Amino acid sequence: MAKCSLCGTKKGKRYCSPLDKIICPICCAKNRQVNISCREDCRYLEGLTLQQKLAEDKAFSELMRGVGHGQFDDIFQRPAVAGIAFEIELLVRDIYVSRDVRMTDSLVKNAYQTLYAIHFQEKQVKSDTLSELTKMLLGQYEEKSSAWKANVEEDMLGEVYLRLMMSVKNMSGGRWGDYGYLNYLKNNFAGGLAEDEFITEDMFGNKTTQRLD
Repeated sequence: MAKCSLCGTKKGKRYCSPLDKIICPICCAKNRQVNISCREDCRYLEGLTLQQKLAEDKAFSELMRGVGHGQFDDIFQRPAVAGIAFEIELLVRDIYVSRDVRMTDSLVKNAYQTLYAIHFQEKQVKSDTLSELTKMLLGQYEEKSSAWKANVEEDMLGEVYLRLMMSVKNMSGGRWGDYGYLNYLKNNFAGGLAEDEFITEDMFGNKTTQRLD
């Protein structure tokens, strides 16, 4: 039997469809819904955990709908708000390009959601359940939030993360699957490319530089 593709030591007994790999039960339990964007119908998810996640996702969908995002009321039209969003997305982009942390659109959205829950809903979350990306975003928040709050209201700062979650949701899927948002960040912050060039990446991590038609 093949070794677990994550730890490389124990026997891989479970097929993980989001990773498209065989992993061991221990790595499954350790990484599910933290470093793995689990499918809702995965038989290894406990029923209660799944119901809680669905309820949280529904609540956040309601919160996102209350954030201005239309042609005339988008909060990103405010320069101060757009500047904060730029700093957050630049961090995510740099982490993704450096390959220091495994990332997908779903993991980014979950990181934004967790940060919002901790700082704007006063939710208690155990540090050992946080993804590496979430920890890095929390570190950025601790470092920069005082300066950010000098330019925008605290409630508006929370809405920035909700608006970013909306961006992830709208850009994911289609041809690039769970990498649509990350491809967007890479292309918009990429250096060394011609004006008509952009970088794409598929679900297997294969990068290609393409030109606009």
